[in-house]
Amino acid sequence: MRTLRNLLTFAFAFGLFLSFSVNASAQEKVTVEVRAIAASQQGEGFDSQLSDLRRRLERGFAGYSSFRQVASSRLSLAAGESDDVRLPDGSTLTMTSHGTQEDFVKLGLSIGDRLNTTLRATPGSTFFQAGLNYQDGILILAITVR
Repeated sequence: MRTLRNLLTFAFAFGLFLSFSVNASAQEKVTVEVRAIAASQQGEGFDSQLSDLRRRLERGFAGYSSFRQVASSRLSLAAGESDDVRLPDGSTLTMTSHGTQEDFVKLGLSIGDRLNTTLRATPGSTFFQAGLNYQDGILILAITVR
């Protein structure tokens, strides 16, 4: 009888542990920083706020000679949550967290009817989404996942 009671106590404690573990991981939030960058072929210049991205921007967008940050937003999303970022061109970027999978964060991105995709990113990484016309060039979104 004592062994049965110990076994039930252990099973109950283990169940509580598992429920706390599941709730803790479900509550984890991902932080996403979205920087909107105006890239132009007119003039030359590089915004000091983008110094951490300089090499990647110059290499990835070699046809452009001027880069300046025109907006920045930070989102904190739990799995299943979405939030909107108003972009400088008037459109809205909707970001959705689809949680984590292995060592990756799954994010959904949509901009009206122009973009609707899901991607995986490692925490600490930055990726670019470009192609929106903006002023005399394009708008580049630098999206950093933390």
